[in-house]
Parts: sequence; C-alpha cells; structure tokens
Amino acid sequence: MVAEIKGTGAQNVAAVDTGLRKVGGPSTVAATETPKSSDVVTLTDLAARLQHLTDSVAQLPEVDKVRVAELKSAIESGDYRIDDAKIADKLTAFETQLGRSGQAG
Repeated sequence: MVAEIKGTGAQNVAAVDTGLRKVGGPSTVAATETPKSSDVVTLTDLAARLQHLTDSVAQLPEVDKVRVAELKSAIESGDYRIDDAKIADKLTAFETQLGRSGQAG
C-alpha cells in the first residue's frame, strides 16, 4: 500500500493509490476454534540443523584472540614473514573471480 503521511495520527494518512478505498470500519473477528493443548510445532531436520548451527555460531567469539596474540608476537619478534608472491597470486585469483561474476552469461 502506498500512503502519504501528513503529520501524526491516523486521520493524517491518505491513500495515494487511487485503487485503494476504505471498505468499512474496524471489525472484530470471533474466534472459531479454541487452541488445543495438543497442538504441536515440528521442525524439519534442515530447520533443526540450521537452528543448531545458528546457536553454535552465536557462541563463537568475533575475534580469535589466540591467533591475534600469535601474530602480534611474531610481528614484534621479527619472525613474521610476508610472502609477496602468495599475496599477489591470491589477489589476482580474487580479481579474476570478480571479473567472471560480473560478466553476463
């Protein structure tokens, strides 16, 4: 629904789409069936696994503090070595993948 809002309150909302019209006032719907205590919701195996995975990921820290400490120590001691060729190869492969995904086809 597209609406134009002018100020606050329900009286200040006007339908912009001319196909929309007010059909009637507020109505109440009587419950036709009372909820039964035997109603059950069953998750599929995929949904249950997805929920378990989501819960597992939520428990992981956002930063691997042990790895950060290892890298910091290696940098400070001068033991951290940068492999220029490996970095260049990875960047080239990444750029190639980006180029392929941007092509129609």
